[in-house]
Amino acid sequence: MYELVATPVLYRPVKRLGQNFLADKHIASRVVSTAELTRTDTVLEPGAGYGTLTHLLEEQAGRVLAVEKDRRLVSHLRKEFENNPTVSVIEGDVLKIPLPQFNKMVGTPPYVLSSKLILFLAKRKLELASLVLQKEFGERLLAEPGTAEYGRLSITAQRDLRIRPIMNIPATAFRPRPKVESILLRISPNEIDRGVDSELFEELVRGLFNQRRRVVRSSFQHYLSQKMTRERARKTLEAMTLPEKRVYQLTIRDLEDLCEQLSKIDLQQQ
Repeated sequence: MYELVATPVLYRPVKRLGQNFLADKHIASRVVSTAELTRTDTVLEPGAGYGTLTHLLEEQAGRVLAVEKDRRLVSHLRKEFENNPTVSVIEGDVLKIPLPQFNKMVGTPPYVLSSKLILFLAKRKLELASLVLQKEFGERLLAEPGTAEYGRLSITAQRDLRIRPIMNIPATAFRPRPKVESILLRISPNEIDRGVDSELFEELVRGLFNQRRRVVRSSFQHYLSQKMTRERARKTLEAMTLPEKRVYQLTIRDLEDLCEQLSKIDLQQQ
């Protein structure tokens, strides 16, 4: 059994890589247990650092893909796990390099990767992910309609993913200590309405939320005016049933309904 101790900071952290290493053994154990690993799982760890989580992952998963961008840490990891055939240490940017097949993701990735990692998860449809992210970012993912944090990111994430907060993590759990607090999230795929044109949905959300405080009719008129003539935009609006809300109050179901209405009108006008 690997004895988890505080992470030693052997190398000067690189600011542009957003390096802060989890040092709290109890939190590290919680991060791993949230992923519900078995020996049939291949788990991807983005930003493996010194291997603190990697040691715990190797005890529970069938295979671990420990990805690290910092060459100094890659060298450290390869020495640390050179006698363990179940751990593959991979050098590079986790979002840019080709990767073997995996079904789960666990880690404390650099916060600069957060948005792209969420999009990555939405596209890959993994079974489960256990990730430590910046708390403010996590609150945006979890935000409800009508709140200040609710926006395009919230909608994109919640439509494709089930996101559950597990615990808040203080800055004191990391070395060096970051200026922000963190949150552990459990993330799994969400069933979405496949009858909705995903490309149009994304375009619609982007267009409406450029004016998130406006009432829906006003924002929708502005959005349509960028796509078609004023007369056609007017006729399109007249043919639609619009909710009496402001844009930031729209639920995902509201937006899907607007997308379906717009798709039908587009087909009729072709």
